[in-house]
Amino acid sequence: MRLLLSALLVTVAVLAAGCSSARYNPTAYDYYIDQEALAATPIKKVVLASVNVSGEPTRSMLRDSVAKIDAEVTDYLQKNGYVIAPAHIFNNAWQQALLTYGDFYDPTSGRVDKQGWQQVMAATMKALQGSDVDAIVFTDLIEHEVQHSGGLNHYARWYGVTREPATEGSSASVAADFNWNQLIKAASLVVTIYTPDGKPLFTSRGGLDTLYAINSRKSNSSFVRRSKVLSRNQYIEEGVELAFHPLIVMDDYPGIPKDQKDEAQQ
Repeated sequence: MRLLLSALLVTVAVLAAGCSSARYNPTAYDYYIDQEALAATPIKKVVLASVNVSGEPTRSMLRDSVAKIDAEVTDYLQKNGYVIAPAHIFNNAWQQALLTYGDFYDPTSGRVDKQGWQQVMAATMKALQGSDVDAIVFTDLIEHEVQHSGGLNHYARWYGVTREPATEGSSASVAADFNWNQLIKAASLVVTIYTPDGKPLFTSRGGLDTLYAINSRKSNSSFVRRSKVLSRNQYIEEGVELAFHPLIVMDDYPGIPKDQKDEAQQ
């Protein structure tokens, strides 16, 4: 009976999401937000970190897009009432921490020294406690694998977005026997927010776009790296909105609200 009730509540939540938005997407990220802390001490002034919270550098294919994504994030935060502190406030604190503890990333092995990362992060945040910023916003631009479906429209879905197959070449047609089971790379935005004393306030993810397209120039079509990466502004805007929800509530959010999900799981 309990399982039946839970299933019914999930169904009702899905139908409710469907009534408010025709694009319900079950891949929307299961975000974390400390509502109690945010209610007690609302954040108003933030600084964008110039490094990734993972400690790893942005993958080479996406590095040229970092400034574009951060500009969209800055614009989105400002439109929603947040004040953006100058970048040098974070950069100075970070560089001083690196001078004290040394670099924690080994480019040869691609590994992050976790202890070194923790020391640098802690020292940076301690330095920022003397500033007037309420929170540090990390905006990691990540590359990961996705897959187009074998269904009629061959959509790829991840982190709340739905993307149709991209093509490179004059023709958008794809052979009937094309292998849709291939894994390809996609880009997503990971937002993580801490207070200067190191308390986690929020984390979520929003999908951006695929990084590979079908090469229609060849008779035996295959996926190739896209000539223009993250070039669609509407996709970037959607990904940013998803990555900040519900800290900044997204209109027509495609996922089930967490309160409805939690109720269904009880």
